Amino acid sequence: MSSLIKQGWVGKINLIYIDPPFFTGADFTIRTKLGDERIEKELSIIEERAYKDTWSGGIASYFKYMYERLVLMGELLTENGSIYVHLDWHCGHYVKVMMDEIFGYENCRNEIVWCYTGPARKVKDFADKHDIILRYIKGDKPVFNIDKIRIPYSESFLSRRKYAEGTGGIYAGKFDREEDELKEYRKGKIPEDWWDDIPAGGQISRDELLGFDTQKPEALLKRIILASSNPGDIVADFFCGSGTTLAVAEKLGRRWLGSDLSKFAIQVTRKRLLD
Repeated sequence: MSSLIKQGWVGKINLIYIDPPFFTGADFTIRTKLGDERIEKELSIIEERAYKDTWSGGIASYFKYMYERLVLMGELLTENGSIYVHLDWHCGHYVKVMMDEIFGYENCRNEIVWCYTGPARKVKDFADKHDIILRYIKGDKPVFNIDKIRIPYSESFLSRRKYAEGTGGIYAGKFDREEDELKEYRKGKIPEDWWDDIPAGGQISRDELLGFDTQKPEALLKRIILASSNPGDIVADFFCGSGTTLAVAEKLGRRWLGSDLSKFAIQVTRKRLLD
């Protein structure tokens, strides 16, 4: 990011999505499959310093790590740009305080809760089955394409209920079933700030699953990219992992930038993009 700034990229990136470490104390050894064989890749020296030594000072070192990077991302964003930061309950509240300072309290537009289900090992606590995605904007006229991300109502719902769409959502009322009056309504509903319609983890479709531990589903990035960028815009992911953000940006006609400290992640991403 510092290099991009020196090369004149200040204010040039339209959308940033990052899925950084969550300060979980997790083991960052990479586990994947090569053919039918399960393999483990130990961290290189630079990866070990980045992922382990960075946290040696506890939560304070994590704050420093994130703060320095978020400041640079703020410089790179266009005036109508948006940034989405994907975290969980370990540190989402701390990072929000930092982002309030960097981007402005008033520029926090959503705390999106991504809910999912699946097997859980916990027996003494409620299962952890949601992530937090903080959405901030830089200027007062951000790109937000609400009609690109509407969720369609089922035909059975449309035929069964008589509703009309109002500014506050859907309310019961007089509704004529003439096709021209149904047209606007058939666009679907505006998503809430909690998303339970996008599967996670092992529920990712087999045709996109790469066996990369932190891989996110393409549907998640598709909603974010459609909402907060336009064709030809530049989308960046500075913790690109398996390359989901870049692959979806490519499919949607956006330009993209991606980086990761892990050579393995870059290898997986490069192959994915070439495929």
